[in-house]
Amino acid sequence: MRSSLMIFLLGLVLGSTLGIGGIWTQVVQPAGVQLKQLEAEHGIMRSALDEAGKALKEVAGNLRAGESRPAPMTTGEIFPRSGGGSISPRGIAPTGSDPEPEPTNTDNIQIADRLDKLALKLDAAKAGKPLDR
Repeated sequence: MRSSLMIFLLGLVLGSTLGIGGIWTQVVQPAGVQLKQLEAEHGIMRSALDEAGKALKEVAGNLRAGESRPAPMTTGEIFPRSGGGSISPRGIAPTGSDPEPEPTNTDNIQIADRLDKLALKLDAAKAGKPLDR
């Protein structure tokens, strides 16, 4: 009876040790690796949100300050027309097309307001707050 009890206890100890070891190697360690990967991805996403928010705020500020798109280049600005070199543009020259209308200041302010709202949403997402749509 005593040897049967010892064998039972030895089997119980070894079995539980192997079971715990199996759980550790099959569940806990892979989960730890995945958590580290998720934390790294989270850091990358937070920095991307920071950069996007800064860019949106900068563009909105530039729009409010009145800065707009650069002026279109005139023909011959890149390649001079009068023998400036051996490289010359080929093909059909553009005809006088209607230029795009320049956005008005109120359009710029409305766009800047929308960009600021988007930047606030990004800040809220970075802080983990729920977004209102």
